[in-house]
Amino acid sequence: MKRPSPPLAAIALAALLGAILFTARPALAQPILTLTPITWNVVGLDSNDVNSGPNNFPVGARVCNTGDTAATNVTSTFVWDSADAFIDLRPGSLTQFTGSDAVASLAAGSCTDFYYEVQITRSSSAYDHTREYHITATADTLGVSNTSTPREIFVERLISQSRNSTDDVKLDTVSVPPGGTMTLVVGGTYNIELIASTATNGYEQIESFINFPNTIFRVNSVTATYSANGGTDPDALTKLYADGCGWENDPNSPNYRSCLSTGKYGGDVTLNYNVTIIGGGGTSQTLNTLIYDFSGSSYHYNSDFATSSRIAVIIDPTATTISKSFAPDPTIVGGTSTLTFTVSNPNAAVISDVNFSDSFPTAPGAMVVANPTGASTTGCGTPTFAPVAGADTISFSGGTVPANGNCIVSLNVTAPAEGTYDNTSDNLFVGTTDTGNNASDSLVVNTDPPPPELVCELVMAQWNFTGITNPVGFPAPSSQAADVGTAAISVGGSIPAIITLDADGSSGNPIESLRMFGWQNAG
Repeated sequence: MKRPSPPLAAIALAALLGAILFTARPALAQPILTLTPITWNVVGLDSNDVNSGPNNFPVGARVCNTGDTAATNVTSTFVWDSADAFIDLRPGSLTQFTGSDAVASLAAGSCTDFYYEVQITRSSSAYDHTREYHITATADTLGVSNTSTPREIFVERLISQSRNSTDDVKLDTVSVPPGGTMTLVVGGTYNIELIASTATNGYEQIESFINFPNTIFRVNSVTATYSANGGTDPDALTKLYADGCGWENDPNSPNYRSCLSTGKYGGDVTLNYNVTIIGGGGTSQTLNTLIYDFSGSSYHYNSDFATSSRIAVIIDPTATTISKSFAPDPTIVGGTSTLTFTVSNPNAAVISDVNFSDSFPTAPGAMVVANPTGASTTGCGTPTFAPVAGADTISFSGGTVPANGNCIVSLNVTAPAEGTYDNTSDNLFVGTTDTGNNASDSLVVNTDPPPPELVCELVMAQWNFTGITNPVGFPAPSSQAADVGTAAISVGGSIPAIITLDADGSSGNPIESLRMFGWQNAG
């Protein structure tokens, strides 16, 4: 018997319910991290003398958030996948970016770069050695992402040649000559520019960099320009390395370390780093500049490598201190005391843009700037410091303090009431960096003036009696202080006769007369 067909309305209802029940739920929003190597896999040593030329090289990865929400606490780690005695990370350099070195937040669609430092042992046995590695990244709530494997560091023979050269290095657009010094403050952010040149038409592979220690310099971004810009690398203008010819990085490929396409970068090269100083306060760093390439089946680097270095002096502003003192202390009501600030710089370079302010105490009375102000500075450059008589606050700005030296700032203050005035300045700043240091002292104000100050061992006048036989002719002083009007010898009376005591010793003059002033007269 044939089963009757269901009504059309029932069929429509069933279809609607199925659509509701089986419609896929939208994926939850989350960050997604991807990693891409951003440096060349080839490093090297000088082909003739391994003790000259470079042996430290940056190895980095770009971490991008391709998800639809921000990634929180983005960390990275460098991982070796094989061993080699001649290839390692530079001793003391960061092997991972975690804690304060991590990226707090990486917005959706944004990228950040992590740079590590590889060091090659200066030995001719290191040539052609390799070591495999990968770089990881993760963030809160995410698993670990990696750069592709296999990938390795390959040690080549680098030929020194003059067609690659460092033309200039600039700090915030100001040229720093070879051997010159750039002063950098911990916590500060700077633009450091490497200006270089190569053969006019460029090379199939080129990497240019300043060897910034990753424990001191955090590289925020890199921008590059090339007058010869005909390569195949879509990211060449945002990193140190420009792949002009589709370089094969896979060690398992028969075309490993060769070009899969054509193209070149080079000519006039400008590389601009935006960096933040994260450590190294109190140290000096030698910064070498390297431009190395692959062309014509060989590898080359700039022959001025040894003479093109600059010195980075790293200042820790928190090591700069400030102290203060009042003199005289105590003083009297309505009297004047000199308030002196001492800013001390223990760093090996001049610090600039030093500033601080101070609000005077209002109890037991209102301390103010005295009239005259007595304002002065010593060893502070050309700061702005102009206290106003009667003001209860002062400010100092734009000062400089010499290396391992002091800046002295002074002014007169006065107070209207008896008591103790406790005074603490605001924190000392170097630029916009808060050193966390301030200055404190107390001034005691009395009603009565202080007692006069005693001066000991002050010679007012002096005589020379050598050869004097008759004391009546007294000589003039052999020396006399400038502020002593008159200096003369006072002569006493005649010497009395010697008398005999009474038997019981109760009366009479028992001894010769004693002169209580001056000299005895002859008699």
